[in-house]
Amino acid sequence: MNQPENLTVGQLRQFLAQLNDNPEINDETKIFLDTGWDSIQEITPDALSIEEAQSFKIEDPLTHELFGGYSLLEKAEKMKGEGLIEKVLVIRNLY
Repeated sequence: MNQPENLTVGQLRQFLAQLNDNPEINDETKIFLDTGWDSIQEITPDALSIEEAQSFKIEDPLTHELFGGYSLLEKAEKMKGEGLIEKVLVIRNLY
């Protein structure tokens, strides 16, 4: 099954600690999301939240390969969520 690796809060803390040593980064430095398109996307100041999520598996109809992902708890039943319900940090990028 294909499951992408998740960034953890511990890894994020390590990265943020490195920012203290970079004089080009300050409190006004903007944060963007690269979605793979031609432009990067703004992240609004209220975009961060702690939510509950559950993992799910979905099968590719052509190759029958299984892919794993996560869904917010309110959508987990629709996605046939399974396993433990986890607390996760979510960055919302809704337009």
